[in-house]
Amino acid sequence: MARLARKHVIETEAPHGNGASANGSNGGLESRARLTQALRLLLEESPIIPSVRWPEYVTQAARARGKIVYLLCGDPETVPEMSAVINDAGKTPIVNVDLIQGLSRDGAAVAYLAHYGVRGIISTHPEPLRAARTFEMYTIERTFLLDSAALETALRSIDRVQQDAVEVLPAMVAPHLIRQLWKTRPDIPVIAGGLINTFREIEDLRAQGVISVSVSNAALWLP
Repeated sequence: MARLARKHVIETEAPHGNGASANGSNGGLESRARLTQALRLLLEESPIIPSVRWPEYVTQAARARGKIVYLLCGDPETVPEMSAVINDAGKTPIVNVDLIQGLSRDGAAVAYLAHYGVRGIISTHPEPLRAARTFEMYTIERTFLLDSAALETALRSIDRVQQDAVEVLPAMVAPHLIRQLWKTRPDIPVIAGGLINTFREIEDLRAQGVISVSVSNAALWLP
C-alpha cells in the first residue's frame, strides 16, 4: 500500500470542545443540537462525499468540492496522515471506525482518532457513536436496508442511538427510509451510499430528500 509522501500529524483537543457538556442533561441536548445542525450545514455544502477506500486517493478526495471526506480505509499509522491532508485542505475528515484496521470499536479508538484531527465517526454500532459524543464529534449511523424487517430495525435504532445523521446502503433504497423518518424525525439528515455509478442517480436521490451521497468512484468526485 502506497504511503503518503508527507507525514503530518495534527495534535488536537476534542474537535468541538472538551466534551464535558455532552454528558450533561440540558447542556448535552443543546450541544448535540448544535452539532447536528453544524453537520447538516456541512452536508448541504457536500452533495457528493468522496469515500476514500485506498490511501493513495486521499489527496484527490481532499481537492474535490464539498466540505466532507470519508475515510473507509487505513490503520493507526496511516489515518493520522490522511486526516492531516484533509484538514489542511479545509475539509472535514469523517472515519468509518468499523473499517479501520488495528482499532477496536471502543472509546479508546475514538479518543485516538479525535486526537489526530478526525471530526466525525461512522459506524453500524452504537458503542463508538456514544463514545464520539463524549468528544463532541459528528456521529453518523450506517444502516443496511435489505428488506422491510431491516427498515423497521433501522427506525428503532435511530430512535435509540441519537446520532447526528444516518447513512443508508445501498443508496437507491434511502428514499424508503426517508419517507418513514419524515413522520417522526424530519430533522435528521439522511445520506445515501453504495452502488452509485452516475451523476443522474445522485440527482434523483437528492430530489427525493437525500441530503448527500457518498461515492467511492473517484470519477464522480467533482473537482
